[in-house]
Amino acid sequence: MLYFINEIINTTPYKLTLKFNTGEIKIINLEKKIKARSKTESSKYKALLDPDYFNSVKLQPEWETIYWDNGLDFCPDVLYNMGKSI
Repeated sequence: MLYFINEIINTTPYKLTLKFNTGEIKIINLEKKIKARSKTESSKYKALLDPDYFNSVKLQPEWETIYWDNGLDFCPDVLYNMGKSI
């Protein structure tokens, strides 16, 4: 099954609460992934370390995933598998 994001329910620094096309709501903690990928000076992931910027996440309805204005996005399948159901 392919997973898609229907709604961003909540954001806190490094955590997203998302509703998927299955009707499931999951909390995804991206802290480790962001910190691991923001080690180089030119990494776009560094911007996500700023809580205000992280919270500026948007839903891209055409792709049914999340993104930030700097061009970063995450595959909905990856987010689904990382998430913890609530």
